Amino acid sequence: MKKVDLYYDLVDRAAMIYHRSLKTDYLDSLLLAACGIIHEDYDSRLDDEDIKEMENICREIYSTEFLNEEVRLASQLLIAKAFKHIGYSLDLMTPDAVNYLIAAAVCHRFRNKKISILDTALGTGNLLQAICNRMDVDPDLFGIEYDWRLAQLARALANLQGNAIIIYYQDALRDLIEKVDLIIGDLDGYDVADDLVLGSKLYGKGVRYFPYLVIDARLRNLKKNGIFIYVVDNDFFSHPGAPVFREEIKKKATFLGVVTLPQSMFHQQHGGKSIFIGTNALKKNHQTIIMTINDTEKNSLAAAVDNIVRLVDMF
Repeated sequence: MKKVDLYYDLVDRAAMIYHRSLKTDYLDSLLLAACGIIHEDYDSRLDDEDIKEMENICREIYSTEFLNEEVRLASQLLIAKAFKHIGYSLDLMTPDAVNYLIAAAVCHRFRNKKISILDTALGTGNLLQAICNRMDVDPDLFGIEYDWRLAQLARALANLQGNAIIIYYQDALRDLIEKVDLIIGDLDGYDVADDLVLGSKLYGKGVRYFPYLVIDARLRNLKKNGIFIYVVDNDFFSHPGAPVFREEIKKKATFLGVVTLPQSMFHQQHGGKSIFIGTNALKKNHQTIIMTINDTEKNSLAAAVDNIVRLVDMF
């Protein structure tokens, strides 16, 4: 953790230079600092003393060998500070235990393979980077994010880790041309408006729950025998439109299983989440497997990894 702490301290110092000198909020300051570190090119509004300090910070960063995962973990702490500063909910950040679970499953399923991955709810890109940093062959990375600042921060943090990424700055329900091997996403549970213009059968049948709509929409972006892994609320199958969603999806995909995660992985006020796994390959007579990992279960994290790996190995 010493390297993580060092990287955090260096980038935080850089962000505070922008925050102090330009009066930008911490999130924008972090973005400016990250871009400055990547390009070693600093905002012309900084005075000579601040530029000298930025040069010293960059010199120390580039003279120290940091692993990508150390950079990601430090970035996660920096993002948490930024979110607190601007009033964003920390629920927007996928817990790192969940990142680890999904990364372990993906790396197991696609070991020694070159794949493409799309995060349909990119945010700052932490889940996508956690997967990328563990894979033995660098994947092609894509993301969808509607919040401009989060999209820019995701790009900068990916570049700090040396990972190239293509980000589509758009609503998650809009059409996309990319075809990928794996689609992931930590999906917010809410109902969309009634006046959207969508070419969606589900929407036309009155379904408004965002996760149902986005899972259906993104099936078009999976290559043959592609896999999707989503983080969803525990009440995923209890929303209005669930029967319509099931009926429509089973025509073009197979739900492999759902793993309910330990409540201890999430904030107390959160209702808990599950990992939802499926494929666009149609498997006859497959019964969706439901698994629950309890807080009381010994080595619950290891148990969750084992169960998720079993699910992806079914296909």
